[in-house]
Amino acid sequence: RPASASRRAASGCSGKLYGSIPAQDIADALGRRGIAVDKHKVELEQPLKSLGTYKVAVKVYAGMTPEVTVIVEPKG
Repeated sequence: RPASASRRAASGCSGKLYGSIPAQDIADALGRRGIAVDKHKVELEQPLKSLGTYKVAVKVYAGMTPEVTVIVEPKG
């Protein structure tokens, strides 16, 4: 079963976040699901800045980089 993590964030009407979700937040969310990941292994070119569903690669070791699904949902 593919790994996934969800994160709630404050956003405006257009779906843009007030702030962003960096690799550390994704690593923390995976950790709460029992998947220990160092933030440096989360391959994120830019922090996430909008609501939505994202595929994010996590470097496990050389030659193995599975993707996890990150769901950014509105807070409240």
